[in-house]
Amino acid sequence: MGEGVEQPALQVIVLGAGGGPKEDNVTAFLVRSTAAGWKKGSLLAVDAGVHLAAIARILDGHKSIRTEDSKPPAKPITLVDGPFEGLQIAEGSSPSANAAFITRDLVECFLITHPHLDHISGFVINTASLPSARPKRLAGLPSTIEAFKNHIFNNIIWPNLTDENNGAGLVTYLRLVEGGTPALGDGYIEVSDGLSIKTWSVSHGHCIERHNHRGSNAGSGFVTSPGVEASPRLNPTSGTMVRSSSQSSRVADDNLRADQYSQRYCVYDSSAYFIRDIATNKEILIYGDVEPDSISYSPRNRQVWADAAPKVASGMLGAIFIECSYDDSRQKELLFGHLTPKYLVEELRVLGNEVKLYINMAKNGPNIKKRKLDGDGNGSFLLPYARRRSTRNESPTSPTSRRENRGYVSSDDGTSERQVNAESHDHGSSPTPVFHVSTEAPLEGVKIVVIHMKEKLDDGPDLGELILKQLKGHEKGQLGCEFIISYTGQSLYF
Repeated sequence: MGEGVEQPALQVIVLGAGGGPKEDNVTAFLVRSTAAGWKKGSLLAVDAGVHLAAIARILDGHKSIRTEDSKPPAKPITLVDGPFEGLQIAEGSSPSANAAFITRDLVECFLITHPHLDHISGFVINTASLPSARPKRLAGLPSTIEAFKNHIFNNIIWPNLTDENNGAGLVTYLRLVEGGTPALGDGYIEVSDGLSIKTWSVSHGHCIERHNHRGSNAGSGFVTSPGVEASPRLNPTSGTMVRSSSQSSRVADDNLRADQYSQRYCVYDSSAYFIRDIATNKEILIYGDVEPDSISYSPRNRQVWADAAPKVASGMLGAIFIECSYDDSRQKELLFGHLTPKYLVEELRVLGNEVKLYINMAKNGPNIKKRKLDGDGNGSFLLPYARRRSTRNESPTSPTSRRENRGYVSSDDGTSERQVNAESHDHGSSPTPVFHVSTEAPLEGVKIVVIHMKEKLDDGPDLGELILKQLKGHEKGQLGCEFIISYTGQSLYF
């Protein structure tokens, strides 16, 4: 780094960038605080669809130097290039042995976004072969932990390697509290040397089976707003698949009542993790698999964006790792809880609006009651938070009315506005903070790292290049963010 250039606070190593179908390139990252260096407990694994083999492949391409010139050769030696630059390893050890050392000694916590196989299989397979002096921590939302207990470490799919239910004791569970624990102040919990995290649950599509089970909106009576084009769903009476066009989905959403969903639909929970460098308070945000709020039965992305907005405005959020599984040619009915470039930019615009709102309130004080949010011409991407105009009669307890009571309203012209709770953002007599972005480019300086692309395995155009082109076409330079396509072996600093 040159003189006067700010040193990076966080490093992310991409072990797996894809979402399948090739099993050797599925979601996995290593995150560390640069201030912590390379030492015991300094690496945080975020998902582990691949793990040990991916680390060994990366190490195989590294160069190294001895720590001193004395003879016989000094031990250890230091890696001088690549993602693990600066790490000291044993002289003469193979990449596999060094990968085992990294996992055994440097990684103590695995932070799992959700329990689908492409996010956990590497961790599960590696664990039994790498016992250490203390158990590995497996951290996630309670729903994720329960899935591991019931469906993975159950002595059927895999031996019970945990310290619960008389298991082998190689893994201990860390159940995270959504939104953080109030007793911890700002809700962040330290999970590795130099790193703390906060988690939010998000939606990863819905189960099409007609039953009521673990999903976060099971029994909640949630139904999408009028005008929202919903994902494919089962007909509640016939059990057949309804593939909705724009018109048919709106009719269905107007006519079907909430209680028709409560016993038939559940939503797969995934997670979004804010990861903070304790030394500098710099952060990144890593999403698990996620669907757009505009077609979700349980939209929860905006709570993440609202939490992210002050961090973006202050310049403390350096990057967002978020999936874009398909290009825009993928039919909406076949997304299965994932994003395309169109929907990813749609979500980023919501984040941009939250940043603008935060900046405007900070500058103008708590008397600002509501501000119009940008849209894509018809405001549809803001749904289901704000209700489009409708002639339907609604009771005070209807889902739409409940949303309005929570502070989301419709303007007379049918566009969407958000009612702001001024008290929760009251800056009092504090001086106006210094912002690192403007309302003209609300995501300036934020890197959007695209992950979880599902390869087509054909001889067509490169999927990453296609997705990048489509993202730029939708964004049109209006948000100011930088898009980065991830790949295995990539090292990113923030």
